[in-house]
Amino acid sequence: MSEKETMIRLEGIKKRFRTKAGELEVLHGVSADIKKGEVFGIIGLSGAGKSTLVRCINLLERPTAGKVWLDGVELTALDDKELREQRRHMGMIFQQFHLLMQRTALDNVCFPMEISGVPKAKAKERAKELLELVGLADRMESYPAQLSGGQKQRVAIARALAMQPEVILFDEPTSALDPEMVGEVLSVMKELAEAGMTMVVVTHEMGFAREVANRVMFINEGTIAEEGTPEEVFGAPKSERLQEFLSRVL
Repeated sequence: MSEKETMIRLEGIKKRFRTKAGELEVLHGVSADIKKGEVFGIIGLSGAGKSTLVRCINLLERPTAGKVWLDGVELTALDDKELREQRRHMGMIFQQFHLLMQRTALDNVCFPMEISGVPKAKAKERAKELLELVGLADRMESYPAQLSGGQKQRVAIARALAMQPEVILFDEPTSALDPEMVGEVLSVMKELAEAGMTMVVVTHEMGFAREVANRVMFINEGTIAEEGTPEEVFGAPKSERLQEFLSRVL
């Protein structure tokens, strides 16, 4: 991967939140380079700072300190309008699906294109292609209430692809799903990885991180405890903390 260009660069990311008990620092200076076309897995216990980190990448959470670059552009230096423009290059998939309940699957996928000024007919054509891509050609006219959790998440992935992003950020995309629904979402993610999409995936699905990720970062209490290839992280963990974590989850 070293010869590939860097798509995302994180430099010294810190994030503090104000709580009733005072300030709480969730991230303590996290740095990473993620290459174009790379699948970058982020693992760790609940509360370790994984979701906060992925939300700092697209500045849904603005870092308290540190810098974020996307394809050579420093996001942390942009004003709101410039940031909105850059965010078009990044899709985001959340734990909850955030679909519009009064719109069909097709209209949900059309929505980001409509607000960006894409002509209706063109948006509809693209949305149909994307729903076919995620295996939902037969559910285009269904409303979210008529879909399973796995189907809703696949609609959310199709919607994230609508603006042809260079990067997709996944924040625990299968954690709200019943176990039998998980596989259908992971298979779509595997297809995206094989097609060369740059992906940052916060996940508790260790099998996916092991098989699909190019590199895996283990976060513990807001710091990078270990990082490497899946073979290194899962096959030869160096730190006691990672060894303990893997013995619990595998």
